[in-house]
Amino acid sequence: MKFSEILKYFLIWQLAIIIITYLSIQILPLRQTFKGGEDQSTPLNPQPFLKNPLLYSRANFDGIHYISIARRGYGYGQQAFFPLYPKLLSLLNSIFKNFTVTGILISSISFLFGVYLFSKLISLDHPGPVRKWTLIALFIFPVSFFFTSVYTEGLFFFLVIGSFYSARRSRWWLAGIFGFLAAYTRLAGIFFLPALIAEWWLQKKSFKALIPLILIPLGLLLYMSFLQRTTGDSLAFIHVQKLFGQGRSDKIILLYQVFWRYLKMIFTVNRADPLFLTILLEFITGLTFGIISIYSLFKQRLSYSVFNLLSFIIPTLTGTFTSLPRYVLVCFPAFIILGTWLHQTSKLNRLVYFSISCLGFILFLALFSRGYWVS
Repeated sequence: MKFSEILKYFLIWQLAIIIITYLSIQILPLRQTFKGGEDQSTPLNPQPFLKNPLLYSRANFDGIHYISIARRGYGYGQQAFFPLYPKLLSLLNSIFKNFTVTGILISSISFLFGVYLFSKLISLDHPGPVRKWTLIALFIFPVSFFFTSVYTEGLFFFLVIGSFYSARRSRWWLAGIFGFLAAYTRLAGIFFLPALIAEWWLQKKSFKALIPLILIPLGLLLYMSFLQRTTGDSLAFIHVQKLFGQGRSDKIILLYQVFWRYLKMIFTVNRADPLFLTILLEFITGLTFGIISIYSLFKQRLSYSVFNLLSFIIPTLTGTFTSLPRYVLVCFPAFIILGTWLHQTSKLNRLVYFSISCLGFILFLALFSRGYWVS
């Protein structure tokens, strides 16, 4: 697939995000907590969000933390956020002079090139129609808008795909560099190590090819070293999770316990509360990607299956599916499975899937843009 064609998909998707956000501003009441721009007020612009909600809504919730870290360094409880993204924010803001604009550009450009590499990665194993339906499934996923928000999703997706594509082409040093940067961006980056070792085994390369993969854990170790120096706790990124509430635990909770907890919530939470929709999305995501992860073990390359399973299962060990719909955005093997199914299934099934996914996309983007927690 040509870059120009991917750019067309991307621009249509961005136009849809802008239109939906604009309409949500007219329709939905604003929830006054964790609004983007809260940390960027000036005497001339004391309430950035209210002046330009179309822009600053993309920096809601976690975006506030990333911008705060970029401006002033780590504050209390912010060690859960890995450093590469805020470092890029701080560096590039000297050019663009607005942290939200800078964050959107970093995320958007990263994701655009990530999608281009993803199309090339898919083409290594699948025909054109599978590639097309996989990208459509990715673009219309209910929380795909996070890819171009002031979040790490766009950057991390680019690094994930870059590493796997490099490994598939036997460019191991490049795969290791991408993996290092990924592990310096999110904890899930460390999952590259077992996944790429599996890829090395599949390709039956020499032990020399394993040397670049040593770079991958160095990304995490570099951040842990920083935490040890500044907080005295090299695992602070784990221990601060409970500060965010949302049912997170710093102890391991098994998957079946999380499903049981969500079943109880579905039948007890007020269905008129927008939180119910988020809980339902989290539960469906957990169920769907759990099934896909098992299916992947039998139908996909071992390296893909390992990365997909770890990326899905590890976040659930905190005892909740909170943010899981966002975390699984980088489970690219799962989207390839969805794309394959969409290619092979009936037009009716495609229509049903497309309708449900697009409806979810519209609904959750509208809620997120007005300050409601989504993922």
